[in-house]
Amino acid sequence: MNFDHSNEFARELKSFSKKWQSLPEDLISLTKVLSTLYFGGDGLPPERIRETFFASKRAAVLQTGSEEQEVVKVRLDCRDLNKDMLRVTYIRKGDHILLVELYAKNQKAREDVARIKYYLKSWSQGT
Repeated sequence: MNFDHSNEFARELKSFSKKWQSLPEDLISLTKVLSTLYFGGDGLPPERIRETFFASKRAAVLQTGSEEQEVVKVRLDCRDLNKDMLRVTYIRKGDHILLVELYAKNQKAREDVARIKYYLKSWSQGT
């Protein structure tokens, strides 16, 4: 799985990492979970892992363009927070994931739809 991030995501990560120093490591853990989500693991097929993962309300598919493309919002567990108040939105296209937004629920109630649309359009043209 190939991971990339938007410029805004990089700024948000840098800003939040000053408050919560475990955040970069927590993000690495999330990328491992996402890889398992799309490629399977522990002898389980990805379809079964996805079914369980999305049923747990840890994530929500916001938009699907095809079987190979989707926009997802997922909770990010941060060890320094002890709460599930951080969210990551990303766009998956094939085996590429673009991390679009990182936000705290106490600072912002919803994902930035305009940013998602912008990256969905520009990323679709570029890849």
